[in-house]
Amino acid sequence: MNSTNYVTLLKDSWTRKSASWKLALLPVVLMLLWQSSVLSNSDGATNHQLKNQMTDPIQTYLGKRWTPLKDHGTQLVLRKSDVRFPIIPSGRRSGKTEISKRRIAEAALLEQANWSLRRYFAAAPTRQQAKNIYWQDLKDLTRNFWLKPPSEGQLIIYVNGAYGPSEIHVIGMDKPERIEGQPWDGGILDEYANMKAHAWTENVRPALADRRGWCWLVGVPEGRNHYYDMVLECCEGAIPETIPGDGIYYINPDTGFGFFSWHSADILDPGEVSAARRELDEKTFKQEFEGSFENFEGLAYLGFGNHNLHSIEYDKNRPVWVGMDFNVDPMTAVFCHVKGDSVYQFGEAYMPASNTYEMIEHLNEKFDRRQVTIFPDSTGKAEKSNATASDIALLKKAGFAVRARKANPYVKDRVNAVNSLMRSADGSTRYYVNAANCPKTINDLNKVERLPDGRLNKKQEELGLKHITDALGYLIAYNWPVKTGGYGSVQRGA
Repeated sequence: MNSTNYVTLLKDSWTRKSASWKLALLPVVLMLLWQSSVLSNSDGATNHQLKNQMTDPIQTYLGKRWTPLKDHGTQLVLRKSDVRFPIIPSGRRSGKTEISKRRIAEAALLEQANWSLRRYFAAAPTRQQAKNIYWQDLKDLTRNFWLKPPSEGQLIIYVNGAYGPSEIHVIGMDKPERIEGQPWDGGILDEYANMKAHAWTENVRPALADRRGWCWLVGVPEGRNHYYDMVLECCEGAIPETIPGDGIYYINPDTGFGFFSWHSADILDPGEVSAARRELDEKTFKQEFEGSFENFEGLAYLGFGNHNLHSIEYDKNRPVWVGMDFNVDPMTAVFCHVKGDSVYQFGEAYMPASNTYEMIEHLNEKFDRRQVTIFPDSTGKAEKSNATASDIALLKKAGFAVRARKANPYVKDRVNAVNSLMRSADGSTRYYVNAANCPKTINDLNKVERLPDGRLNKKQEELGLKHITDALGYLIAYNWPVKTGGYGSVQRGA
């Protein structure tokens, strides 16, 4: 039977309401879904017309959440492959999580097994992340086939599949042992690079053994950590280069692993990609939007150079933005003007064996507090041994406007934010500094080192390094964060 006849069959079957009839049609509908995906890559007018004819029956049967995807060659290979452990380090917003959600839903609806209950998991580094990424979408993708209402407390969806009941569990991997103690038919590890290095070998892989379960290992790279090591082993020591527009895949039949990758630009609107090139430094752009395993070891602030030097001086008629680190020895701050979308650092404070009270006094001597906004270390909300109240509370009590998030960003994200302003992937510069007025900042930018996993070398603190660039990073990361879920959505200074 061809695709047109299948569409006719479905249209003639809407009046049949029995659950058994719905389940009998599941393989037909999912076949149409696959056929629709293949047709989306075709340039033929007849095929496009047929795809449009398929969309309504598919969504009526499976649910409105099953919208047509912008398909991609490597994605289609991945979705049709029988690779047991696909590794998928691709760019952000490139569709990897969406097809992972559909993989779980399709498995729960259609996979066959010799046991009475099939079990699947969708996991992320924390339970809250997993819930935010997967819970609502998986409910929507399976809603027409629930056995009973999902457990909102345990995050379990009960599905009536074509070949029997199944469960989908949404799990946080901050405690990897949560995956143990029960067999699994398959699952997704999303943002795998941010999970504990031992989670796969010690917790997840053994739990898949009894049922020969499958698992997708999905996420954006994070330097060259355990995720990189896994891809390198799969590809037998040489990771193939991803081809723009096409992607790349490598299947290792001896291990059951496969490598699949594609660029965000293959899927995203070109305007979004251009915005990211302007917002991010080159290494971060390649990692975040091309799925590249970049080596961040070496100097932390690789974007810094002569192009960042400027003769900017303090202008008493302009607002002053202050980045501040609350370390006691030294306590540090950077003083900046912001013009448009660029930061101009005209001064600094580097105060050995000091405290927040002395910093407040220093700021009052230099500036009109009504013109000052401080972007400090968020840990200053906690009690400190050198203060009778939290550092941030002291700044506010002194009359300064303070902008601080509930927690500091990851160190690697803060450093990437600074590098992105120093020189972005498209060559733009948006951070400038007066070298004569800011010698401690210049020294830091030229010497602070980064470890292979993206963290800063804390041993350099003994040399008096790192603190003043931390202060700069708090200001920049608050206003120009690397990971905002989109670009242009942050209100600067608010």
